[in-house]
Amino acid sequence: MQHNIYDYIAKTALAQYDMAQEQPCFLGHSGSVTFCIKTQAKKFLLRIHRPIYTLQDDVWQRPEVIESEILWLAALCHETEVVVQEPVKNLQDRWLTQVLADETGEVFCCSLLHWIDGNNLNGQPTPQQAYQLGLLLARLHQHSSQWQLPQNFVRPAYDQNRLQAALSALYPAVLQEFISAEDYKALEVAACQIQGMIKKLPQKQNVWGLIHADLHEGNYLLHNQEFRPIDFARCGFGYYLYDIASSLQYLLPTVRPAFFEGYQAIRKLPEHYLQITEGFFIMAVIEVLSFHVNNPQEHKWISETVPYVVKEHVHLYLEGESFLFGKY
Repeated sequence: MQHNIYDYIAKTALAQYDMAQEQPCFLGHSGSVTFCIKTQAKKFLLRIHRPIYTLQDDVWQRPEVIESEILWLAALCHETEVVVQEPVKNLQDRWLTQVLADETGEVFCCSLLHWIDGNNLNGQPTPQQAYQLGLLLARLHQHSSQWQLPQNFVRPAYDQNRLQAALSALYPAVLQEFISAEDYKALEVAACQIQGMIKKLPQKQNVWGLIHADLHEGNYLLHNQEFRPIDFARCGFGYYLYDIASSLQYLLPTVRPAFFEGYQAIRKLPEHYLQITEGFFIMAVIEVLSFHVNNPQEHKWISETVPYVVKEHVHLYLEGESFLFGKY
């Protein structure tokens, strides 16, 4: 789809926020199409919720699912010290603005967030920064575990079904021969073991709730030594240890202990947390691989990543050996 259709949608949406005169500046297109909006006094982020690779019946694109993400952001803004992008309601007092694209008859969902200052981290986090990231995730989990969910709150769950779906989504890569059948089999065996582990875990308030699920270096900003999480588009229900594992996959093994230390300064971790986290680590890797599998530009990366993950993580996991503090 052409940029000009997105320009049209952005301008039409802005009129719903009494900003028709503002010029949207295109930022990028990945999970959604994003624009920076500068008024005389403030800056905003406008999102058109349309991923670059669309799948049939994409659960993430449903209006009630998008609105639920925004409701959590609004709650985090008002109920915690964590700095997140505050959502803005439109002139109809709604969080979501729907725009009809005339030529196709498609409806596009848009949302507007306040801009927050900060920069992406240059290079790998230091142990001190990993500690801060652990604190940040613990603060998000602290809020999630105490928050009374609004009515009609809907977000996907990172559970055994999701793991199965992610694994199945990877299978075409075997047919296209950029993942070997042998490596896929190893992922399958590990996934089966992880599903067994998940079945035994309780979905209690202190271990399961709303999670960010995608806290990597592209999704947090550093401002005056303070980390600020952004892009909650993949948030959903899951185990807090899955959220931890999802973040740890982007950190060097040498700083991972500092991350746990920071987390535990605020929240207690359950028994056997390390073993469980390692299972979730592999699940999080499968999730990321499946997210990129439809993008031909990522095929080379996937073909290099899978053999490494199988050799350095999966085999050790299946042998009951710990890998989290040893291998990147």
